[in-house]
Amino acid sequence: MSEYLSRSKAYKGFHYSALPADMMNYLHARTLEMLRCVKDVFDKHGIRYMICGGTLLGALTTGKFIPWDDDIDICLAEECCDDAKRFLMSELPESMIVQCNETEPCYYHGWLKVRDKHSRTFPGEDSYKYNGVWIDLYKLATVPENETIHAINAEHLSYLIRRCKRGGGDGFTLDEMFKRIYANDLLRKTAGYVPGTSDDGRIKYIVWSASKIILEPEWCFPETTCTFEGLTLSTFREPKKYLARHYGDDYERLPSDEDRRISVNRVEIVSSK
Repeated sequence: MSEYLSRSKAYKGFHYSALPADMMNYLHARTLEMLRCVKDVFDKHGIRYMICGGTLLGALTTGKFIPWDDDIDICLAEECCDDAKRFLMSELPESMIVQCNETEPCYYHGWLKVRDKHSRTFPGEDSYKYNGVWIDLYKLATVPENETIHAINAEHLSYLIRRCKRGGGDGFTLDEMFKRIYANDLLRKTAGYVPGTSDDGRIKYIVWSASKIILEPEWCFPETTCTFEGLTLSTFREPKKYLARHYGDDYERLPSDEDRRISVNRVEIVSSK
């Protein structure tokens, strides 16, 4: 696989064996239930979506969850994001919530999450009210080709500032966070950027996940379908090219046991009363 594996260790800090089998089974069963609900809303309202990330990797290799995957990954066509949020917020069952700034004042992620209200994952985010098992909903956005790196740097900078200001800065003050950013040359590159004047109209798509995957336009639309855990789901026009860009050309080869990482080590059921 690609360097994704080494990068993911920064935010997926546990070997998958850290999560007991019964908890992993619950996580997969519950997120699959949630996916069915989300899919029903999307299908009802014509929301254009594509499964991505580890969910698509599982779909194209075994048709099932990767045994060590800990969530569901979906990206939304940019023009559908606002409608998707609105319909999900009004039509999902009471046991689920769309996690965003309206429902979670300290929310700092740059994408939506659908959370299970009756479970809790550990470690969670202390500043969040909801830390149940989840589905990630990313935006699939267009960016001028000559501005892709700037756009990614700018969003990463915005994320770090949001996270620090809203209580998710891992103990860093905003000044300390800026020092870390300066050390990585990110702030200077972003603040000093001047958009070019030679744009010829070419665009790229970016999946605005933590990994910020840059895609060629012809890979994305029109959508195709694939099967995941018995569900027929929408995905990219060229899903294999997306997977190769995200995980490397050998994405079908299983990673070594040591590289099978997850971001949680415990799942608890929370009383619905």
